Amino acid sequence: MNLETNTQLPKEVERTFAARSIKEARKSPGNARVGAVIAREDSLLATGYRGEAKGLHAEEVALQKARAADIDLAGTSLYTTLEPCANSRTSRVPCAELIAEAGITIVHIGEYDPNPQVNRLGWKYLRDHGVQLRDFPADLREQAREASRNFTRLFTNGTGMSAGAKFDFTTNGGRFTISVDEHPNAASWETRWSNCGASAIYLNGGVPGVVALARYAEKFDEIDDPDALDYGGHFSRIDVGCIGVVRNEYGHVLCKVIAIEPTADYGGNAQVSVTINWEIRLADGRTGR
Repeated sequence: MNLETNTQLPKEVERTFAARSIKEARKSPGNARVGAVIAREDSLLATGYRGEAKGLHAEEVALQKARAADIDLAGTSLYTTLEPCANSRTSRVPCAELIAEAGITIVHIGEYDPNPQVNRLGWKYLRDHGVQLRDFPADLREQAREASRNFTRLFTNGTGMSAGAKFDFTTNGGRFTISVDEHPNAASWETRWSNCGASAIYLNGGVPGVVALARYAEKFDEIDDPDALDYGGHFSRIDVGCIGVVRNEYGHVLCKVIAIEPTADYGGNAQVSVTINWEIRLADGRTGR
């Protein structure tokens, strides 16, 4: 594919199609709100949104509509509010692969997927297959994020007195905020996670939190009074199966590391994540038990 033949459209044309993909995304039911638009130069060819057809992603819907209309997609552009999927762990054909096979030459992305099984893998697949990649303008990126905020928050925020999560610790500054509930003023702990090894990770308590390692504890109920632990600093190494505790003015959050998918320098692959369970112990004595 000769990328030199692809000329950039006027910015107002690209903005129009990016904005249309956001409009499509807002039609999506549920939390994962994604919209897609396929265009050739300044002509709209097809649109799609997640949930428009059962089980299909927004890009799949747009591609199917174009095929049904017998449209040749070679040399076209696709605008999508969320990075096309490239998850090899499912049986479905990833959207990034479908896009490349269709001959689409430029893909505009509103937001990179925070899911650790997808993040930047769709971008990489498209790049490696000769597709040009462009980002939405900054204001439209914010609108794309807003459209799917409830979905993306799953990988940066967690709520509940006891629950669990899986997220990429190499994005968002490693931050994962744990809150009692979704109220804006709810008691919360900003935990931060960073690279350590194939079977261990650093837990940082943020500011003003401090961290302790509940050495040898395997279950939350084995920790009687979290204040009895040694809060010697703002971070601690937590091995898989072990429990770290973050303390701030609201009380404590106990975090057990369940699994780690390490970075490449520790033998991992492109899919990086940490899986944790937590239990909140509030200063007033309430717990997640």
